[in-house]
Amino acid sequence: MKVAITFSYLGNEYHGSQIQPELNTVQGELEKACKRLKWSPNGVKISSRTDSGVNARMNFAVIDVPDGIKRDFPQGLLKGFNDILPKNICIYDAEEISEICNIRAAKMRTYRYRLELLENWNDILKIEELENALNIFKGKHDFHNFYKQEDDRSTIRIIEEITPWLSEKKRIIGFEIKSRGFLWNQVRRIANCITGLLNKDYSKEDVEKSLIENGEKYDFGLAPSRWLTLWHLEHELLSPKKDTPFFDPPPIANLNFDRRVNSILLESEAKKHQAWLQSEFAMLLKLKL
Repeated sequence: MKVAITFSYLGNEYHGSQIQPELNTVQGELEKACKRLKWSPNGVKISSRTDSGVNARMNFAVIDVPDGIKRDFPQGLLKGFNDILPKNICIYDAEEISEICNIRAAKMRTYRYRLELLENWNDILKIEELENALNIFKGKHDFHNFYKQEDDRSTIRIIEEITPWLSEKKRIIGFEIKSRGFLWNQVRRIANCITGLLNKDYSKEDVEKSLIENGEKYDFGLAPSRWLTLWHLEHELLSPKKDTPFFDPPPIANLNFDRRVNSILLESEAKKHQAWLQSEFAMLLKLKL
């Protein structure tokens, strides 16, 4: 029986999602759990790859399980899997799929980046200012300046949506970005560029030039991975999933201090951020149990 699982994880203890020899990865933990359960002898296939430190509220993977699982499905599978996995990985949905389902072929991927936790974030920014900066990236562009290029793949990508991520009380948390597919480090480089643009480190013209096919070379830097979350996936052959949060991220401490003080405060904020994400994971699992 072929099954698509929907799962979440905290990325801080993993060297990315994809399996790597002698390194701790999310796929590696899923495969170890399957081995203990005597499931999926041919391994686990993951839908979306994430870098070291990046979190996921939603990712998909395909596993093979015995037909006897159908007697208590999906609850039995969810309970058995989660009892074995580390507590920073949560399987919260499962559905039977056909052999033709290509789990990599998601029709839309959504990331959220939490800008408010960057040390140089302008916390008195207006929503309209952020919207103007985000709109530069919407549509079809050449993201050669937003990719750590190690092969000859095309750097042309279409950003379907990019919008402010706001709390219920209209606090700017960060931004949400949607595309069928992203380049390696693309969202983190966009995040750093947006912050620099809003702080007047770069001009709008610089950013627009950087997105022209075969245009000028720019280095906008790379934002930290721990504030990035693979938020939501859509797949034509899988049932729709909840894309709205149960809770807003908690308000943050004032970070307008000496950088040494800020570095300590940011570690505290990272723990609060992870706790918020795990609350989301728990609520998603609760929907199915």
